[in-house]
Amino acid sequence: MYLKLALRNIRRSVRDYAIYFITLLFGVAVFYAFNSIGSQQILFDMESAASSNIFNTTTQMLKMFSGVVACVLGFLILYANQFLIRRRKREFGTYLVLGMTPGHVSRIVLYETVMVGLLSLAVGLVCGVLLSQALSFFTAALFGTTMTNYQFVFSSDAFVVTLGCFAAIYVVVALFNTLTVSRCKLIDLIRAGEKNERAGVRNPWVCLVAFLVSLAVLAYAYEQLIENGLVMMDQPEFMRATVGMLVGSLLFFWSLAGFAIAVLTRLKGVYLRKLNLFTVRQIASKVNTAFLSLWAVCVLLFFSITVFSTGMGLVEVFVGGAEKANPYSASLDAGVWYGPDGTPASSAGELERRAEMEANAPDRLAAAESYDWNIAAALEAGAPELWAETVGSYAQANFYSLPNMTYAPLVEAAESVADGADLHLDDLGSIMKSSVGVLSLSDFNAARALQGQDPVELEPGTCGLANNMEIVQALAEAVAKAAPTIDAGGQELTLTGPVHATQLEDNAMAATAMVVIVPDEVIDALRDEGCIPSTQTLNVMYADNGKSEAQNAAALMDIVAASQPLEMGGFEKGSSGTDEPYASLLWPVTRILTAYEMTTQSAGLRLMITYLALYIGFIFLVSTAAILAIQQLSQASDSTPRYRTLYKLGCDARMINRSLLAQVLVYFLVPLGLAACHATCAIGVLSDSMLSAIGVSTFGPVMMAAGLTLVIYGGYMLVTYLAARSIVKGSLQQG
Repeated sequence: MYLKLALRNIRRSVRDYAIYFITLLFGVAVFYAFNSIGSQQILFDMESAASSNIFNTTTQMLKMFSGVVACVLGFLILYANQFLIRRRKREFGTYLVLGMTPGHVSRIVLYETVMVGLLSLAVGLVCGVLLSQALSFFTAALFGTTMTNYQFVFSSDAFVVTLGCFAAIYVVVALFNTLTVSRCKLIDLIRAGEKNERAGVRNPWVCLVAFLVSLAVLAYAYEQLIENGLVMMDQPEFMRATVGMLVGSLLFFWSLAGFAIAVLTRLKGVYLRKLNLFTVRQIASKVNTAFLSLWAVCVLLFFSITVFSTGMGLVEVFVGGAEKANPYSASLDAGVWYGPDGTPASSAGELERRAEMEANAPDRLAAAESYDWNIAAALEAGAPELWAETVGSYAQANFYSLPNMTYAPLVEAAESVADGADLHLDDLGSIMKSSVGVLSLSDFNAARALQGQDPVELEPGTCGLANNMEIVQALAEAVAKAAPTIDAGGQELTLTGPVHATQLEDNAMAATAMVVIVPDEVIDALRDEGCIPSTQTLNVMYADNGKSEAQNAAALMDIVAASQPLEMGGFEKGSSGTDEPYASLLWPVTRILTAYEMTTQSAGLRLMITYLALYIGFIFLVSTAAILAIQQLSQASDSTPRYRTLYKLGCDARMINRSLLAQVLVYFLVPLGLAACHATCAIGVLSDSMLSAIGVSTFGPVMMAAGLTLVIYGGYMLVTYLAARSIVKGSLQQG
């Protein structure tokens, strides 16, 4: 009997359960889909362990955040369930009057909770499985690959985790419902429909002052953030901006209703028109009693929008242009010499580096000089057959540092033709103290030829400049415009433009920064003075041997291992990778960076940041929208006697519906509007401090965040209005 009654109640209250069911459905589907990411790796042809590790790392990160998400969803489900219990108190009182015991009523509620939970869990899991299949194609797009052998994937691990988390949440909800119903008194249940929320309004003049103070506090917080830019979270500037934003937002919502009343009551033509007076008082009443939750919703919306927008932007920061940053098949770097204690700062100077290396690493210096610092010759000698099979072409870049000359004169010349603020000098660290790096014209043109670019020519008495790092680009352009003179290898050279955007090694991003291109005789003169290369890079292109990128990369490591086997051990200032077959030495090879490795890592980082931003942003959006929806439906339910009174006084259903729509719009859009202001300031500062300096636009990510907000937040707002209208319509029909 009780089971049938519970089923009848669910069918009868299907509209009341809409928000609750949708929230559960979203929660289960998203929770399963994002926890199933790790199972998608079987869809792809994993050529290396690096690709598999990407999935594993992303899965671990998502699992870590899933614990927080589960707590948020648990609170949200309890909050939504509270609305259902409150709305049905009079019904429960009727059951008690008819002779049921509180235990019987609790059993009915328990049955309802279990059935709705099982239904939402089942439907949510089906939607989650379908969503996870869509995420498989999305993952393939992030990796820049296609799924040639698609197969349906069901993640048993994600299923168990989702089932366990939501089963625990449903158990808590069932216990909460049972306890709530059993502790209610009959008189309170019967008179629940007569109890109404007091429509109190604070002193409008006090609210007016508080509202102005809130605007001043928020302006101060924005000013602190804009003036100081992106600083560390433990810095006082960041703390002042954060506290100002939180306090200002709280004061804003505390005073909003009173401020609106103070202003609108003086606009008689607006305030007394149609149902505006009633609408304003309804909104003011709810805002006054729920200002804390509105404040929390605003903060969560701000966090959600900012995380999603900046997360997508940071993807471009770390992985944007990965293909352009890796024009070679592989780059083999030689550290040469790092200084007596392993840092360049510990070296006595460029002219003393050779003596220091001879004293501390004589075998490496001897090996380098025996091959005239030619890395390719040393490696080819160790494994000639494998070298010929693997390497099709190569070019070596030997970087030197000018003795007794830093970038300070070049920066000063740049400041003479450009505004210092436009040069981003604050973001460039200790560039003024860094020695000027130079590269011979022949080495530079060899690297360009390997990329299929035309050679560069230098006029007599001049030198050029290479730079493709966005954050330094303004400085490089200003230096070329100023055309300063440098003393290099006993020659006076005038630095002239244009700035050449040539990538000189494979890297995670564009990494050529203010490299001066000098005539070959300058390098010869530096060597005659006793200088050794500061660093060296051997860029290679694989031979057309029919092998995959991973196979060629493994062969390249074997070539290096032939000259410096792992048992040699790494030099004391370096280290050897745990999965690399060669020892990391000062010379000839300290590390190997392959284009395949860099692009794979970039895709993995893109995967991780994108999914975390989507996961956190989606859950927080659903949570905030659901909280507002439940509050609005609660008010609509509590205010049904008022709507019946308006109807009896001659207000038609259209006027009442317009009043409802205005209430829903204001209640949803005000916290969203303030959150958007906070996010605009934060994203703008982040863009100026980091993103725009390296050529990344925030327009695309912001538009994506706006679209996600429109779909989820706007969808909840629409469902809330329709559900509230249904509640009021049913009340008017009963009246």
